[in-house]
Amino acid sequence: MASGIQGIAELRNAFQGVGEDMRLRTSRVMVAAAGGVLRKEARALAQAQGLRLTGALIQNIVIKRDKSPDGVTQYNLGVRHGRALGKKAEKKLVIGKNGRVTSVYVNDPFYWWFLEKGRNVYQGNGRRKRGAVVRRVEATPFIAPALDNRQQEAIDAMARRLETAIRKANSK
Repeated sequence: MASGIQGIAELRNAFQGVGEDMRLRTSRVMVAAAGGVLRKEARALAQAQGLRLTGALIQNIVIKRDKSPDGVTQYNLGVRHGRALGKKAEKKLVIGKNGRVTSVYVNDPFYWWFLEKGRNVYQGNGRRKRGAVVRRVEATPFIAPALDNRQQEAIDAMARRLETAIRKANSK
């Protein structure tokens, strides 16, 4: 961890004060609170960088909870896109370059990864094997800087949620 982060040891010690039956719920609420701080910052950074063409990118910056087969739960800050748009996905039929009718998602920010990490633009038909790299599109990250900018605020949000859970446990 970075040396500038304050309160992680105190947070860990205070978490031991939460009852065993409340630990799972409390930990989820704590991480969700921290994720909310980071999501808000990522949306603000994306908008400040002028990435609001349709608004789809900013609206789809989300926190997602994934559970692995071995029971470990992790939270991911990213951009919902493609099939993952779920019920928010709106499809329309278009005619492709080859004349075939295909369906595409409307307001699908599939390009978010190109903005976050940058990408190479190739000459020719875009296939790596046939075309040479013409230029590099530089990254304009908004997810990674959100963590750098609001790391301490995220930990503080977790601490506030933990204090609320401890108060609730002690009042019972």
